[in-house]
Amino acid sequence: MEIRRYVQGNHIVTTYILDIGGTRIAIDPGPPNSTPPIEADYVLCTHIHNDHCGSAGHLGKPVYAHERYIRHLADPSRLWQATRDTLGSIADLFGEPKPARDVRPLRDGDRLFDAIDVYFTPGHAPHHVMFYFRDEGVLFTGDGAGIYVPEIGVIFPTTPPPFRYDLYVESLRKVASIGASKLCFPHFACTEDVDLLKVHEEQIKAWREAALAVKGRGGGPEDLLAELRRVDENAAKAAEKGGLFYSFFVWQTLVGLLQSA
Repeated sequence: MEIRRYVQGNHIVTTYILDIGGTRIAIDPGPPNSTPPIEADYVLCTHIHNDHCGSAGHLGKPVYAHERYIRHLADPSRLWQATRDTLGSIADLFGEPKPARDVRPLRDGDRLFDAIDVYFTPGHAPHHVMFYFRDEGVLFTGDGAGIYVPEIGVIFPTTPPPFRYDLYVESLRKVASIGASKLCFPHFACTEDVDLLKVHEEQIKAWREAALAVKGRGGGPEDLLAELRRVDENAAKAAEKGGLFYSFFVWQTLVGLLQSA
C-alpha cells in the first residue's frame, strides 16, 4: 500500500505499508505534521531526516533505524535543532519530532520479519539504509537513489549537506547487484525500471562534475543550477516545478553538492 503524505497540500513523502503475515510495517512514516494518518505495527526508517522519520515517535510503535543513530530518535532534541539550523522555516512547517519510546537498532545484513533484508547505504546520510523485500523483489531506496517524479518524467539527486559522494556511488553499486525487480522511492513513487539505478549513477557523476566546475569558478547554488540546466533536462524540469519542491528538494541538493565538491 502506498500512502501519499502531505504538508499543507504539498506531497512530501510516500509511506509504504507492507502486510507480512498480518503485521503492518510502515517504511518512512514522514514528518510530524504530515497527513493523512497511517496505522502500522512497526516503523522502519531508511534514515532519520525529519521528512522521512520525524513522525516515528508520534505513532507510538516500535521503530527501527541505523544502530549508531537510534539515540536521536529516543531523544530528538539535537536532531531537531540541527534540522532547524539547516532548514529554517521549512523545519517548522514539517513539525517537531517527539521521542520514540521503543527504538530498535538496524545492522547491515539484518533480516527483519523473515522477509526484509537491510543494507547500509551511506552517502546521502551516514545513517541511511535501504530495505529489500526479497519475496516481491522490491527495493525501498530511501534517498540513496535520488528523487523519482513520474508525473514530470524526472529523476534527480537529493544531496543535502553533509553529502559523501564516494560513499553514495559505492552504495548505489551495492544495491544494483541485488537484482531487484522494482524500486520504490519515498520521493515519490515505485517503478519497475530498475535500470534507473545505473542511470542515476551516471547522473550523480555529471552533477558532481558540474559542482566541481562551478565551485572552482567561485559560483553559488544559482550558478550550479544554471550549469545543470544546460547538461541535464531533469534539473530544468525539477526547478520549474517551483514552490516547496524547489525550496526544499532542489535547493538542498545544490547546497550539498557545492559543499562537498
